[in-house]
Amino acid sequence: MSRNIENNGGFEMGINSVNDAGSAYGAAFRSKPIFFMTGKETEAFFDGKMRKNMELREDTCTLSSNNTYRRLHTTYEVSDKDKGSAFLDLNFLIKDETSSLKGNLSDDKDVDFYNFSIPFMSMQRNYFGVEVYIDMPEGCDYDLTLYDEYGNQVGKAEWDGEGRKKLTVPNWDLETNQYCIKVENGNGEEVSPDDYYKISFHVSENKEHEKTDAVREAYGNLHNAYSRKDENWREYLDQYNAVLKETEQNYIKEMEWLHQKQFDSLPEEKKYKGGRTVDELLQDMADGKDLNDAELEYVKIFANLKDMEKAQNKAELKNSFSDDFVKDLEGMGISRDDIEGMRVRIGSSGDVTVDGIEDRDVREQVQKLIDEKYGDRMYQYYIGIADSVGDLPSNTYRYATDIQEVRRYLKGVTGEDISLQNLYLTPDGKIGGLPDKASDLINKAKDNAKIERMKDALVDIIGKIRISGDLGIPDFTSQFQFKDGAFSVADSGFAVDMGALDGRFTPKSSGNMYSDMYKYQFKKVL
Repeated sequence: MSRNIENNGGFEMGINSVNDAGSAYGAAFRSKPIFFMTGKETEAFFDGKMRKNMELREDTCTLSSNNTYRRLHTTYEVSDKDKGSAFLDLNFLIKDETSSLKGNLSDDKDVDFYNFSIPFMSMQRNYFGVEVYIDMPEGCDYDLTLYDEYGNQVGKAEWDGEGRKKLTVPNWDLETNQYCIKVENGNGEEVSPDDYYKISFHVSENKEHEKTDAVREAYGNLHNAYSRKDENWREYLDQYNAVLKETEQNYIKEMEWLHQKQFDSLPEEKKYKGGRTVDELLQDMADGKDLNDAELEYVKIFANLKDMEKAQNKAELKNSFSDDFVKDLEGMGISRDDIEGMRVRIGSSGDVTVDGIEDRDVREQVQKLIDEKYGDRMYQYYIGIADSVGDLPSNTYRYATDIQEVRRYLKGVTGEDISLQNLYLTPDGKIGGLPDKASDLINKAKDNAKIERMKDALVDIIGKIRISGDLGIPDFTSQFQFKDGAFSVADSGFAVDMGALDGRFTPKSSGNMYSDMYKYQFKKVL
């Protein structure tokens, strides 16, 4: 399936001249990007599971599923009754344009997030663009919004005249590579869980390559100078950094132009004419106040993804979630006043503890309700609101949340807390140190999306525990308080030094061409 074999523009391996070979290689990847298969794609290929028109299934089996924008590195199941399941990430759809992801909105307020990166070398992006398509159920009009790795809104799908919506991933620079897609029911029409949408990708020609020509050329000059050990290679580094700084400013200008264009295209009644800032409107949202249509459209265009999702999570926790919770309690004969001042703690293995309620029977009923029905939802609110978790870099965030998911799963399977520090990888790639029941499930089960996800998480955790050494495991407890009739998050932080931990996971280069390269001043949120 690797496109370095197919559609290569007639490139032949028998070329003798180095220069000729280089030219042929260049012509080849300008015809179509060169893709390399991931480990899971390679495994599926040799198992005979790779084909055209594959259908990836939406992730609904894991703790966070696709309800959070930070759920990176998710694998999606491709089911085949004859050959068994393959597990691929969303990037695969860019490599194989015949395949697609099938998903659905469970209700009119459901929102689905999908993360992807451009799976070819950054310099190839000078020549190629990526388009995203969404096919929707008949009569539905879903919003498909694109965010970059800094949380900026950088594209909204529009009808393409062929019954579907399309957006183009911006080619404003060659540095930005991670993106997040948000699918939601923008018009509020009734949604059936039996109605499915389909997401697909297409690699196109980059007709605006002049925007990134200077970056490509400056990097090429630097790389060549450094490779031949030119004593003046740092001069080329200075030139490259200057181009990067200019590109960063151009990126901001392009984004501002796009946002203004989106705002100007709104119907007059949806154009916000008030004087409040985006931050002020988000604070209103977080406080549980309803924004009008114009205010909401304004926020959707200009707000950062991280800030907007945090505000929405706070509002949902305070309003709809708290109301649903209290209604369940009232059905049990417990009033809102009975739980005023309550504190809830949900440990990393999912154990629920409730205090602040004097009546023992009431306390036990509340604890049981959370344990059986609301614990997972509360965990999702916690990681979406608590700054100690939300501000983590992506690598450390994945580690901390994977620990929570794995511990809950293993306890559900075995009935006991399992020490992750005692786990290891065997020479044949299996997870060692697990109790027999868990080992049989993790190491022997096939064609199960949830178990596949647990395997991936365990492999990553085992590797990170080894790297982190004496710093410890990033456990956290999801804590909440019930005050003034509603829930709010009580950020409990971490017992370990998360900055030091992240430093272990992020290798530092020094004395080479990469160590002093200019870094964008944008803060990454994915």
